[in-house]
Amino acid sequence: MADEPPGSPHPKVPRPQAELAPVGTRHFVALSLYWLANTVMWGALLHLTLQSRLTDWFTEVEVGPRLALLAGIGGLFGTVAQLVFGAFSDRSRSPRGRRRPYIITGTLTGAASLMILGAAPSYWPFVAGLVLLQITSNIALGPFTALLPDTVPPAQHGAASGWMGLARLAGDTGGLILAGVLLGAAVRADFPTAGAYEAFRQRQMLLLCGVIAAFLLGMMLITVIAIREDPGRGGPRRSAGRVLVESFRVDFRGNRDFMWLSASRMAANLGIYTFLEYMRFYLQYSLGVENADRLTLLVMLPAIASAVVVSLPSGAWSDRIGRKPLLIAAQVLVAVGALMVAFAPEVRWVYAAAVPAGLGYGVFTAVEWALACNLVPKQEAARYLGFWNVSAVLPQIGASVLMGPLGSWLSRYQAGLGWRVDYVVGAGCVLLGAYLLRWVREERAECGPGKAE
Repeated sequence: MADEPPGSPHPKVPRPQAELAPVGTRHFVALSLYWLANTVMWGALLHLTLQSRLTDWFTEVEVGPRLALLAGIGGLFGTVAQLVFGAFSDRSRSPRGRRRPYIITGTLTGAASLMILGAAPSYWPFVAGLVLLQITSNIALGPFTALLPDTVPPAQHGAASGWMGLARLAGDTGGLILAGVLLGAAVRADFPTAGAYEAFRQRQMLLLCGVIAAFLLGMMLITVIAIREDPGRGGPRRSAGRVLVESFRVDFRGNRDFMWLSASRMAANLGIYTFLEYMRFYLQYSLGVENADRLTLLVMLPAIASAVVVSLPSGAWSDRIGRKPLLIAAQVLVAVGALMVAFAPEVRWVYAAAVPAGLGYGVFTAVEWALACNLVPKQEAARYLGFWNVSAVLPQIGASVLMGPLGSWLSRYQAGLGWRVDYVVGAGCVLLGAYLLRWVREERAECGPGKAE
């Protein structure tokens, strides 16, 4: 059917995925770069920086509730922003493409928010800076997630998801290394006064945020230039108020497989975020190590190295043998690693646990997005993928709101006990995620005609 003429009141939505030509490695790399920059930012902040700064300001029994408040408020605002701006991008008629204007705007304001966060001198300004960053960065991230189903045919979702998983792992690695090097550069004993130590930490924090902001801007520029996006033709016109209301409406009955997958991901991510976010507290309080910033980095490196090894192959395998079996195996491996950490008598056990956990994490990140893109409603990809990202953000909030206070509360009775219990609960959450996959019916895509770019 021919396109409707310009100015038609009901122009067509962008091309259905069945008509998309296969794409090549260059396209996958261009998609992955912006995701890489985002995971560098959140890998540095969520896995080490927030915890490190809180230990500057609070004691063991205080850090859990303070992290709960910090991550909970920020995650809530970020979730709403992602849903709303993803829905607006679905309806966009911009000649520059549906997603590109939001990606540019969100990245520019997000970089400014990073600098505000880096300059925060105490807890409450730090909370405000993180909330602002969550809102602005998700103006870009919600629309960005839809670029994969917008531009990649279903038969290549596994390969594309593998590249995105690799970018996520590389970003986690880069963020951890960056935060570990800058924030672990010195310990309190190296300074004559507490004020001198805090001034040094403040400078390091500002430097960390500045480096991340520059990298984010650079990767955004490459992505918006390299990805070819059709002009926005976002279906029938809607008022801003109607789009805002519709952004929170989800058709559960018509998309049951997608919803069960999101529920599975939510449970699994609650355990995964517990594993990642509380390693720093676990090492300091449960194992009593010195310079926990540095050791957190060292423990995470074998996990991420293991994940990188399996990321790209897992995406390609899932195109051939299916996504569900790989996802179930991945979640079992992560649970095994979490239980090994929970009962570790010394740091060497934690290094050993990092290997199965990393292998599972690598497969999980490489395959989950491919299955979601197969199941998502194609004409409202950004809105539903915004909901899909909620299944990562809400567990992030839950890991902070539930596991942080639990860890601090139990540690009142025995130092370090609460963080071990957190890892047992986290393992149970990951196994629950694997169980919920039984209700997901996987759609298998066949390769379409055409040549890769």
